[in-house]
Amino acid sequence: MHTIEGPVRVRFAPSPTGNLHIGGVRTALFNWLCARHYGGQFVLRIEDTDEKRFVPGAADDISVSLRWVGIDWDEGPDVGGPYGPYVQSERFELGIYQPFVEQLLTAGLAYMSFTTEEELAQMRAAAEAAGIKAFRFRGPERDWPLEQQRELAATGKPYTVRLKTPLEGETRFRDLIRGGDEIVVQNDQLQDIVLIKSTGMPVYHFAHLVDDYLMKITLVMRGEEWVPSTPYHVLLYDFFGWPRPLFAHLPAILRSDGKGKLSKRKDDVATQRFRERGYLPETMLNYLALQGWSYDGVTEIMTREELIARFTLERIQPSPARWNPEKLRDMNGIYIRKLTTDQLAERVLPFMQQAGLIGDPATATEQEYLLRLIPLIHERLEELQEAPELLEFFYRDVKPGETYNPTDLIPKKHDTAQTVAMLRAAWEALNNQADWTPPALETTLRGLCEQLSVKPGPLFGAIRVAVTGRSVAPPLFDTLAGVGRERALARLAAAIAALEQME
Repeated sequence: MHTIEGPVRVRFAPSPTGNLHIGGVRTALFNWLCARHYGGQFVLRIEDTDEKRFVPGAADDISVSLRWVGIDWDEGPDVGGPYGPYVQSERFELGIYQPFVEQLLTAGLAYMSFTTEEELAQMRAAAEAAGIKAFRFRGPERDWPLEQQRELAATGKPYTVRLKTPLEGETRFRDLIRGGDEIVVQNDQLQDIVLIKSTGMPVYHFAHLVDDYLMKITLVMRGEEWVPSTPYHVLLYDFFGWPRPLFAHLPAILRSDGKGKLSKRKDDVATQRFRERGYLPETMLNYLALQGWSYDGVTEIMTREELIARFTLERIQPSPARWNPEKLRDMNGIYIRKLTTDQLAERVLPFMQQAGLIGDPATATEQEYLLRLIPLIHERLEELQEAPELLEFFYRDVKPGETYNPTDLIPKKHDTAQTVAMLRAAWEALNNQADWTPPALETTLRGLCEQLSVKPGPLFGAIRVAVTGRSVAPPLFDTLAGVGRERALARLAAAIAALEQME
């Protein structure tokens, strides 16, 4: 196992092809933790050379999503740095890549390929018909003199630039996460990959490598799906005579059922969706750190500072991680309960405003009322988006026949007349109640149970439905206090009237 000695320079280089996948955040997080633990710099670079898949606004989503989770960068598009610009299309416009293309062409390590997409498709089909399972393209132009290639290009015929991979020998590299063992690939199993598209735009394999070299990246940490491409990158480093960075390929994150990787197409994994649902950034930082990494196999709840102090590459597992939505939800509940009442009220407020329960901006009275209600749901919340539904009856009218079915008022083993009698008695007792605090309300209603010779369950259940429109709500006495005397009595009266019409 290679020992990391700081400082290191690492990078996260996403493509703006859609909303940032939560797996991408995990890759960014591991790089960030590495930079913060070992010392050094974490670089954000936007790799937007794939014009066909480029999505406007996606680059902004990347920055917003990373910052929401708590990941910052030392160099990047918006903060600058000594090796900018940090957007590949801007680097392309400055002509940064062209000298390196020319260097490979001149050295005979790359060539201009004039094979069209149609011809390439025909070649693949012919290989398949001949029983060749893995088609490996080797262009005829690879043996042409460079002058001949340039002459044809001068006629205007479109071409790509391809890597001239060796036909013999082997390519070796080490992967830190796989114990540092050498991965060996026979060169005759490789093909001549495209480095520069016919538009002149460099592809990932070429542009990222040039950028990593110029930006002095010392450790390339990325998803394991890039392992098959690494031999090409190693060849390029060697062709240029550049020192190779260290490679560390992160394990995949599987779906919760273990059947395949998390994907944008099948799973709700856009980072912004977790924010919309009310996951705390502290939760996401903690949970994502455990996707393929473990401190001691037991400890799970860790602060940002603890993660930085404990993170090492040796503790990253090569085996796939598995996404567990329930575990994430439970962890979010733990972090929510760590918040103070004031902190939770502040975080819940935008969700209440979005639901139309509180104005935007909120008045002082609205903020004060929310602060009073937060303790009623603090222990129950697991996603902040649940707050409006849990608190809705404190803000909106509760009407029998609309909010709930009057038959819901009737407890098991009771009839309509018995329920009406209980609720009338409750209304009378509460109407005479001057002290509208939870302890006083509890004393009164428990005394009423004894007076009526009924168990608390049926009486309290009927009152709960009448006041909240639900059979499940926060503790009854706190709920009555939160709803307020006048509204609680009015809702009880409406429930009684609805039942009387059924008699």
